[in-house]
Amino acid sequence: MILTLTQLQIFFYILARLGGVFIQAPVFSSRSFPAPAKTAFCVWVALLLWFVTPVSPVLPTTVLGFILTLIGEVALGFAIGFIANILFLAIQSAGEIIDMQMGLSVASALDPIFGAVISVIGRLVFFVALIIFLEFNGHNMLLSAFHQSFQLIPAGRIANFTSYNLVSQVTGLGGALWLTAIKLAIPAVLLIFLTDFTFGIVSRVAPQVNVFMLGFQVKPIIGLFALSLTLPFLVRYVNGLIGTIGGEVLKLLLIVK
Repeated sequence: MILTLTQLQIFFYILARLGGVFIQAPVFSSRSFPAPAKTAFCVWVALLLWFVTPVSPVLPTTVLGFILTLIGEVALGFAIGFIANILFLAIQSAGEIIDMQMGLSVASALDPIFGAVISVIGRLVFFVALIIFLEFNGHNMLLSAFHQSFQLIPAGRIANFTSYNLVSQVTGLGGALWLTAIKLAIPAVLLIFLTDFTFGIVSRVAPQVNVFMLGFQVKPIIGLFALSLTLPFLVRYVNGLIGTIGGEVLKLLLIVK
């Protein structure tokens, strides 16, 4: 089979969009996923979609146009992955809020997977949610959303990122992130607050009791107990999150179409 220049262009457009998804999307962007394996997987998926992907009727004919279109494809894939990731990171934010209330925020450490300082409970909750996400085939949903993106924005067509609605969507997702994080952290925060309130009463009744040191021993136990109560809600949230990510990606594609 003889490959034409147009066919090679289409292959690189598909590969560029998928590469953008892998930069930000949950699971695929993890540093524990080796870079050679990511590259091989991207090339394999691009080969599968090479001759079945809708293509823009007008493709660039110059080198500069080709490079700009590649950048646009990477940006679109990055936006798809970012939409999925910003919702997923709400779970980690909830864990960090719980960590702060438990008094374990001083135990934060550099996590090489994320490349940032992450709290202990935040890391635990994130990996639990990641397992649930994989169990409910969230990674397959992301790949399906990537595949369906070519139906609305064919390969080789530059998306319109100048829409004001795109800013509104990202802002709304940021608000949803913190709202979800607070909802997931409320049981632990409430129990720890009641514990602090109880310690305050004890310190007034029996001043000789060192409630500060006692709190360091009791709060982690109370926090873990509250976290165990939150796990059923976490499963429900991640299950609903998969559908939410699909809806938000579709909304994004309709905005930048």
